[in-house]
Amino acid sequence: MRAHSPSRRTGFGRSRAWLAAALLLLPTGASLAQQGGQPSAVANDGVMQGFPPPPDKQVSRGNGLRPPYMRWAFRHAREMSPTAGIRHASQPLALAGEQGTGLDGTTFTVAGNTVRLADYLHDTHTDGFIVLHQGKVVYERYFAGFGPYQPHIWASMTKSVTGLLAVLVEERKLDPQARLAQYVPELAGNPFGEATVQQNLDMEVPVGYPEALPPDLSLFGAVGIVPRKPDAPDNIYDFLKVVHGTCVSAEGGVWYYQNGSPEAVAWALRRITGKSWAQLVTERLWSRFAEDDAYTHVDRLGTEMASGGLNSTLRDAARFAEAVRRATSGDASGGISPAAVRIALQPAGNQARFARGNTMPGRDGYGYRNYWFQRNDGHGSIEASGRFGQKIYINPAKALTVVKFSASPDGAARATSAAGVRKRDDPSRALESAEAMVAAALAIHRAVSR
Repeated sequence: MRAHSPSRRTGFGRSRAWLAAALLLLPTGASLAQQGGQPSAVANDGVMQGFPPPPDKQVSRGNGLRPPYMRWAFRHAREMSPTAGIRHASQPLALAGEQGTGLDGTTFTVAGNTVRLADYLHDTHTDGFIVLHQGKVVYERYFAGFGPYQPHIWASMTKSVTGLLAVLVEERKLDPQARLAQYVPELAGNPFGEATVQQNLDMEVPVGYPEALPPDLSLFGAVGIVPRKPDAPDNIYDFLKVVHGTCVSAEGGVWYYQNGSPEAVAWALRRITGKSWAQLVTERLWSRFAEDDAYTHVDRLGTEMASGGLNSTLRDAARFAEAVRRATSGDASGGISPAAVRIALQPAGNQARFARGNTMPGRDGYGYRNYWFQRNDGHGSIEASGRFGQKIYINPAKALTVVKFSASPDGAARATSAAGVRKRDDPSRALESAEAMVAAALAIHRAVSR
């Protein structure tokens, strides 16, 4: 473990106490097999049921990131804190196909164990899961009261949307090699501002956060998702200013996953275009394929949380991922520019840096660019990922698109700098890994391709 001076150790203690209050984990339920093989139909253990709900079943900003309250909170983010709307398309991308009821018993292997698809979805606290093959729905499931027309939080999958707004690079409005402070002078001398736009897009900024203000909870507090500490920033712009620079690794740079970089890039996008992040997402993406409106968290200034605030239906998340898949092959029928996708998803060259900075198992050999994980499997596969089990997997070679919404407990403290990153090699969380998601997707692909 990294050594701390007494003063830093005290700050770390305060951070841990805050984390415990916001993300306290409670025991999870029985496995699917123990329930007779059927997903539970009970929605949220009675949370927010009744008029009014019982006091112990009421969701608040203090308990919304821990079970059993988080499942309701992830589906009702608009009722928890302020949001901005994102407009849908007049002619949404069609999603033909069936729900694939015969695929629940499909099996695959994770960490040497054979797993049934239905058990995987239950045991990873899945709210919704959808698989498209060649643009058609082949498997679709909803759990614990979640439904097709209900929005769900994307968490950090939102970063991948911000990365695709690199269409501005295509239009020569945003120079990826320029210092970000060229567009946002307020960040001059700040690690985000002194790094290039591309370094910010690729999470290669040598930045550190105060131990008492980690990169996740201090941002959540700034937008009202969790209670804000009295000395913490109360808006996203001030959140970006609490950081300090750190030493660049002698091994060739850093890869440090945190929320500040996408928020800094979003600030630059607003400055360049004179439009909000929500307007840009509406105009460049959502209004071209989505069936329903989306929305995103905002702070007290109306600034959108570009690193984790997006909410949408499961099917619209699938439409987004499918539009990206089509664009990777030069097909613009999904409404996303193939030229922009080529820029955003060109092969990353940071596999060594990623390997040093990645905390999650199941991503050996990956690279990272423009807030997308590159699997490097020979299929051109890419992934988007969000805390609490949100996942997108796109395999262009197999014409496969998968989205998973979840409410999986995760109370692990986030590192406040690259030096504090530690691998999370917890065998009990093997099912939560990217490898498990890919194994499930490929098993479904094999089943429908026979």
